[in-house]
Amino acid sequence: MNKIMEFVKSIGEKWKSYSTTKKVSFILILVGIIFSTIFLVAYLDKASYDTLYSNLDPEVSAQVIEKLKTEGISYRVEGDSILVPKDMVAELRMSNAAEMQSVKTGFEIFDQGKFGVTDTEAQIMYQRALEGELARSIESLDEVDSARVHLVLPDESVFARETQDATASVIIKEKGLSTLSPEQVKAIIALVSGSVESLPQKNVQVLDSNANLLSENIFDDTSSSGTVSATKQQEFERQFEDQLQVDVKGMLEEVFGQGNIAVKVNSDLNFDSKQTTTIKYDKDNVVQRSLKTITEKSSDTTGTGGADSTGTDPQFDTTEYPVADQNGGVSTYEKNDETVNNEIGQVEDITIKAPGEVTRMTVSVVIDGSLNDTEKNEIKNIVATAVGYDQTRGDSINISALPFNTDKQDKVDAELAAMEAQAKKEERTKLYTRIGIGAGALILMIVLLSIISKNKKKNAKPDDINQGLDVVVGDTIIPKQPNVYENVLDDQDTGDMSLEKELQSYATKKPEQVAEVIRTWLSDDESR
Repeated sequence: MNKIMEFVKSIGEKWKSYSTTKKVSFILILVGIIFSTIFLVAYLDKASYDTLYSNLDPEVSAQVIEKLKTEGISYRVEGDSILVPKDMVAELRMSNAAEMQSVKTGFEIFDQGKFGVTDTEAQIMYQRALEGELARSIESLDEVDSARVHLVLPDESVFARETQDATASVIIKEKGLSTLSPEQVKAIIALVSGSVESLPQKNVQVLDSNANLLSENIFDDTSSSGTVSATKQQEFERQFEDQLQVDVKGMLEEVFGQGNIAVKVNSDLNFDSKQTTTIKYDKDNVVQRSLKTITEKSSDTTGTGGADSTGTDPQFDTTEYPVADQNGGVSTYEKNDETVNNEIGQVEDITIKAPGEVTRMTVSVVIDGSLNDTEKNEIKNIVATAVGYDQTRGDSINISALPFNTDKQDKVDAELAAMEAQAKKEERTKLYTRIGIGAGALILMIVLLSIISKNKKKNAKPDDINQGLDVVVGDTIIPKQPNVYENVLDDQDTGDMSLEKELQSYATKKPEQVAEVIRTWLSDDESR
């Protein structure tokens, strides 16, 4: 302890011995070192953090932060992102996977084991659990970022006639630029409908985060009624036209360059479902369909026969009329009638035309520049082949060559160039600022070192100055010799004398020694 006290005391005495300029210089250097250390530590500390989660719901973020606090893990919140130490990101994401799922309460709500729950409370708990489980299932889809499910479950009734259907609403937030296709919306509706009792698919409504009703007319397609709704018709026509425009434009841009082609396609589609049945008969292909035979028999003992002679009815070869016995004997009657139905062979062909048949199409192509008739005809043939041109339908193709108005594009290019110039200017400003700060720090350090050096020389003793004079002759450095000159300055004369006065006094009293030193310097300069 005594040594420590002595060390501290020596530092204090040494600090007191410094001049004001020295003290200020040391303080400035110390402050600069402290600020540099703080900046370096803050930068390194920031660089060691990485994003754990981002774009979370407030309730989810609160739960994650609470868990990090409980586990004593350092974290930071920047906007809607939660940052943790970089080396712990993967581990925390895996450990929080269950927590992220349990934010939406599922059937685990019944694991709490509450007693004395009323029927109404139990119904509400069941509804919450069912909504949470459905939301989790929907969120498992790749295109879905988050989902909320709202159910309206009717009260149970003992009367069948009073039974009501349940209803459901699903709000979906899609990931990034992903969009749900109609088939995926149908799948979500089927999932919700199949998971809730007495919930038909028509009672399930699906919305996205932009308040667009995705389930509107979702089942109005050809599979149920053979017709397409007006909304679907417009959508199909737009998709058909857009696809043709992209194909034609992309093909022509390979020749004329990007931005030099404008294409517009208009189409009329027939969405009427039509069924045609065609029957063809083949007379050479006769097939027996049925055979019918009728036999009649009778007998007569009166002796009066139905006919007095034996013969054959010219209309029925199979019918016989026997002659009655004239002696009063028994007579018999027998008739056979046979009917044959023949079937003529036929082929039945049923054709069902799906909706969406193209009835008419027009294509307009405008090219920047000028074209002759030959080039226009070539382009027209190329476009006709690409879009499936059919003259019998009344299709038409128009090819024009006109100079494009590039004012808008030029304005956009100018704005982009201005933005790039501004960005480069800001980068240069930042670079110059850094260089200026570095140069300023360097100059400040040089100034401080210069001040310290001057103060040190100013406070140096005469003996130190004499010891600093080395005699140099040629390239050979003469070792410092002991002072053979007597001190011409008395102690009483050096009290408050400056270095300049001391040198003047020394030159006055010892001119030979000063002349010798000057000659030595001159000889050294000549040798160089």
